[in-house]
Amino acid sequence: MMKKVFSVFTLGILAVAVNAQSESSPLSNPLAGTSTYDYNLNVGDSCIVIDNGMALKSMKIHEKKNGMYKVAVFNITDWEIRNQPSSVKWYKSNSVYPYYSTTDFGNKTKPYKNTVASLLNCLSQSKNIPISSLTGSNNWPTYYIKDDNEYNTMKADLDNCRKVLSGFKNLPNTFMGYENNPAIWVAVLNDAQTYLDCLKAVPNPDMTRNVNRILGEIEGAKTTANSFTGGTEGLYNCSGCHEYMFCAVSASQRKDWFERMNGLHLDEESIKKLNSALDDLKTVCASKLSLVKIPDWHFKYSASGLETVMKNHLKNSSALTIHKTGSSDADWVIEKNSLGVILYRYKRTYMWIRNPSNDHPYCKSLTYVIKQEYAGGGNYGASVVSEYYEQLCGCP
Repeated sequence: MMKKVFSVFTLGILAVAVNAQSESSPLSNPLAGTSTYDYNLNVGDSCIVIDNGMALKSMKIHEKKNGMYKVAVFNITDWEIRNQPSSVKWYKSNSVYPYYSTTDFGNKTKPYKNTVASLLNCLSQSKNIPISSLTGSNNWPTYYIKDDNEYNTMKADLDNCRKVLSGFKNLPNTFMGYENNPAIWVAVLNDAQTYLDCLKAVPNPDMTRNVNRILGEIEGAKTTANSFTGGTEGLYNCSGCHEYMFCAVSASQRKDWFERMNGLHLDEESIKKLNSALDDLKTVCASKLSLVKIPDWHFKYSASGLETVMKNHLKNSSALTIHKTGSSDADWVIEKNSLGVILYRYKRTYMWIRNPSNDHPYCKSLTYVIKQEYAGGGNYGASVVSEYYEQLCGCP
């Protein structure tokens, strides 16, 4: 039987980085808020922490005191600990969690991810937890169970998932969204029958209304594409234009889009209508996308020193053809609060790329907002990507 590790569950998805650290100012998972929870781990234990990029990292505990843990990577040497102070970090107790293999957890729970995701609205309502805290999204789909067969399949999924998770010694609350937080899975499984019955009671959304809305937007994209003659603006000036055009010209993007539309529980006839509309859109926009130009002001200034951050945000960046990088900001833009206190600084940067492995012939314009939290004394933290967008465009 799954352990009840979810008695206190206060999450908040925040777009902030982990603060600067020292023994007097330990690192803290911002998602943990003011929680004082301590898993009471021991020196020598393996553990999980959250790094500056809000990613889970495996560490080892080297010291603990005063509600804090001193941690470092597994293979650190005594010499490094003595002579490289930055190689070890202090964390507040609410930000250090019992070790579990994040890779194994992701791989072994993947078959049950959709089932658990569909129950999160019910968990949110039951525990009075904002859905954004469970998922990282304010626009979580409205799921429902279409028939008894689906109900039984989901019930079997939850039973199998419970067996899988019983093989993990630790399933801590990392205060992150469900994909990176074992405790959310435990919470779902602890009351699986309740949440299944909750979901079964959700009425079937008006699928026809949603499909008709999407078909209308695709038709609007066709009209916009027909009138576009080239330039930096105009092709994507309608609701969903870029997404629909991307789906029209890319089979992989269309497949991913339909998977993301899973919450609408589209029937075969609706899928057929949408595919037909996207095929019609492709005949119109295929020749138009190559006419999209990137504004010169995207590259007015150098993005020197930030290219690595930009590349690291991408998958397989070494395989990309990078035509150009730049920034629209001559210098960092400093953001202050209402009292004039510096909060952070940011730069808007851009990259013009082509991915040879894409299933379409177009380039992409990538837009970044790179942010550095203010650390005090005129100093700033590491550069992190706080916003990222991409759109199809022509190639050189």
